[in-house]
Amino acid sequence: MNKKQLTILSILVIFTLSACGGASEPTLTAADVEGTAVANAWIALTQTQAALPTQTPSPIPTETFTPLPTMTAPALILPTLAPPTLAVATNPADDPCNLPPPAEPKGLTVKVKFVNKSGGQAALSFGMNFPNKIGECGTYGYTLGPFDEPTVTVLAGCYWGYAWITGDKPSVAKTGDAILCVDDPNEVRAIWITSENIGFH
Repeated sequence: MNKKQLTILSILVIFTLSACGGASEPTLTAADVEGTAVANAWIALTQTQAALPTQTPSPIPTETFTPLPTMTAPALILPTLAPPTLAVATNPADDPCNLPPPAEPKGLTVKVKFVNKSGGQAALSFGMNFPNKIGECGTYGYTLGPFDEPTVTVLAGCYWGYAWITGDKPSVAKTGDAILCVDDPNEVRAIWITSENIGFH
């Protein structure tokens, strides 16, 4: 076979193979998809209309009108109101013992010496548990540096203590269940503040 025959044979094989391949699948354009959707919608609408029952005239009423029975209203029962009661103050700010003490107390006062043994700065709240005999009450606030020992004047009474300790090891000191009662004007009571406790010493 010469080169010319081989070339012709190759071209025929290529045409034969390409003829055996399947035709490409037709694709729909956006307009075709839209037209199909509109057509489907119209088909559904016409089928719905065809399924509706035909209108038939309603029969002429032959019955005579009878009035409805009258009803009597039940007796009206009004709720009884309980007498108003006084609301108990539940907000801690409403308690006079949570407020600052009077600037010029009229009741008995005593001296207290706070000793800061916490090793850091102490922000101390020192509050009365209940008012004195003339209704005075309050919570004192002090800031004590490390190893400070101030002597202060407070109302005579029973107290709780709470301190925020700052420094190398921040902590909270408190009296816990202990009640610190100071009522002797002739004695200076020492109250120590450690890293966790506040109490008499």
